Amino acid sequence: MNRQKASSRCCLKRSAVPDQKRALARAILELPADLRDVFLLYRIAGLSFEAIGQQLGIERTVVQAYLAEALARIVRAAPADDV
Repeated sequence: MNRQKASSRCCLKRSAVPDQKRALARAILELPADLRDVFLLYRIAGLSFEAIGQQLGIERTVVQAYLAEALARIVRAAPADDV
């Protein structure tokens, strides 16, 4: 019976993954453009703070602040893990 409960939990977690991915994508899309650009350039494109700043014409410290704000908003928008 313990194996069955563990197996059920595992299936629930796997089925929650697509929902979590959709929620993450929605949270990213709902970011203001400046925050979204910095987030995507840093996390997806892998650019440094300096490279992002040069590309967007903003200071390195602004890049850092935008990234911190983007991450905070994404975390707030993330659904609670019920499983």
